[in-house]
Amino acid sequence: MSQKKEIVVKMNKNNSIYNVLWVDEEEDRLGFKELGRKYNINIQQSRSWDRGKTVLANRFETLSAVVLDGNCTISDGGSPDPDFLYQAVRELETIYAQHEEQLPWYVLSADKTPDFMLTLRRVGMGEREKKEEEWGRMFFQKNVGLDELCITIKHAAARKKDNKVRTLYGDMFRTMEQYFTPDARRTMLDILKALHFPEESRNFDPVLYYTQLRRILEHLFRAANRMGMLPDEVMGPRDKVNLANSSLYMSGREVNIGSRIVRYKRPGQYIFPPVIAQIVKSILVVANKNSHTVELDTQGKTVIQDYYNSLRSNNFLFGYALHLCDVIIWFGQYARRNYSK
Repeated sequence: MSQKKEIVVKMNKNNSIYNVLWVDEEEDRLGFKELGRKYNINIQQSRSWDRGKTVLANRFETLSAVVLDGNCTISDGGSPDPDFLYQAVRELETIYAQHEEQLPWYVLSADKTPDFMLTLRRVGMGEREKKEEEWGRMFFQKNVGLDELCITIKHAAARKKDNKVRTLYGDMFRTMEQYFTPDARRTMLDILKALHFPEESRNFDPVLYYTQLRRILEHLFRAANRMGMLPDEVMGPRDKVNLANSSLYMSGREVNIGSRIVRYKRPGQYIFPPVIAQIVKSILVVANKNSHTVELDTQGKTVIQDYYNSLRSNNFLFGYALHLCDVIIWFGQYARRNYSK
């Protein structure tokens, strides 16, 4: 009897987690999902193609690859369909066209009959064949190819620009996963992609991006409020966070609330250390006097637009984005140290 080889993959804090959709109606008897975790791959199984399409619709931006069974069910409660691969691949191509992005896709099956191999050759023609150098080979056998499939997925996923950015800023995105909303994470990813891949950001709008930086700070203050770090009366209405007051309070400064003065503990004590406080203050005060909203007023927009038009450089905004990365990393460390249960 052959002994199953134990797979040990060295893990470190900079490893990315790759999310993979696996469409297969059968139980995971071979431990594909468990093996995936050893490779930092989070495998989400759908038991029919209809369920898989729902995952694609809701989580496309977070997925790194798709794995298809060779002969799965189309709808819940149905029988395995011999035309499954034809339909799944055809609809994948439509979904990719809608998103203007392609995810690597693979076939994982125990079937090696002549009819199935003919099906594989047919679905693998065209676009998938052209992608083989970038994505790796298409077909893997369930009983012998799981490790190679995991390795292939990691190599292909690492080439995706989103995953490259997430890897470069791993600590920051891990904090955002824990404390920030999906919208905030997507915004930061878009900003950093524009920094590292400017060829894909031809419609870059510096005024919009500066507004987005302030919006991320709003999410930080909301997270601080949820944990009890920032009082409701300081943060203000939940539909319109008072950014200036929130920044002052967390920096250990006095805040005027009606006729009262509120501050964090005693003079000289603070949540934001001085450097973090200065970064947050700079992002909030540049070109904007409105403390109650993330939107720039007309004068603020003009100031930033004039700066951009005169210099034709995005370094001003990207510099603040990089500073904000450190603010988020610091926030995560502080929250885990002082507010974790």
